Amino acid sequence: MDFGAMFQTWMNVLTHPNEQTFIDESNKPQAKLSTAIIWIVIAAVIVAIFSIFRVLISAAIGGGPGIFEQVLLQLDLPPEVAEQMMQQAQASVVSSIFAGFCGALIGVPLSFLIGSGFYWLVAKLLGGTGSYEGQTYLLGTFTAPLMIVNGIISIIPIAGGCIAFLISIYTLVLTYFALKVSHDFTSGKAIVTLLIPVLIGVLLACCIIVGVMTMMGALLGGANQF
Repeated sequence: MDFGAMFQTWMNVLTHPNEQTFIDESNKPQAKLSTAIIWIVIAAVIVAIFSIFRVLISAAIGGGPGIFEQVLLQLDLPPEVAEQMMQQAQASVVSSIFAGFCGALIGVPLSFLIGSGFYWLVAKLLGGTGSYEGQTYLLGTFTAPLMIVNGIISIIPIAGGCIAFLISIYTLVLTYFALKVSHDFTSGKAIVTLLIPVLIGVLLACCIIVGVMTMMGALLGGANQF
C-alpha cells in the first residue's frame, strides 16, 4: 500500500470536488474494489481507536468511575455494596469501550459496502452503466478520509456534532459527483440516485420514531389504568 499515493488521492478528491477529478480517479490503475476496501478498513481502525477515547471522555464528563465514587461516598452505603457498585460501573465502561471498538471495526466496512450496493442497485434501475467496483472505488476516495475526520471530531462535545453535520452535507455533494461519473448519468439521474436512499433512510427513521412513541404511549396509558 502506497500511503503517499493514498493521501494524495484523498486530498485531491476532497479539495477538488468536480466531475473531472472523479473521471481522472476512475481511470487510475488502482481504481479497484480491493483498494476501496483497504482504505475503508484503515479508516475503520482509526475510527475504532477514537471510539475508545470518546467513551473515556464521555465517562469522565458524564459520570465516570471517579465521579461515581464520590456519589457513592455521599450516599453512605455499606462498604461491600459501594465496592460492588463501583466494580459494575468500571465494567460498564470497559464493555462500552469494547463494544465501540468492535462495532466500528466491523460495522464501518460492512455499512460502506452495503450502502454502495444500495446506490448501485438504484443506479441500475435508472439505467446506470457503471460497475459496482468502479462506483465503490470512487465512493471510497472520500468516504475513508471523511470517516477518519468524523472519528477525530467525535471526541469533541457539541462542536463535533455541528462539524459532523457539515461533513455529511459535503459527503452528499461528493457522492453526487461519484455517481454521475461512475454511471455516466445526467445531473437529474445522479440527484435522484442520491436522494432515493436518503429519503428511504429518513422514512425508516420516522417510522421507528413513530413506533417508539406509540409503544411509549401505550405503556403510559396502561400504567395510568392502575
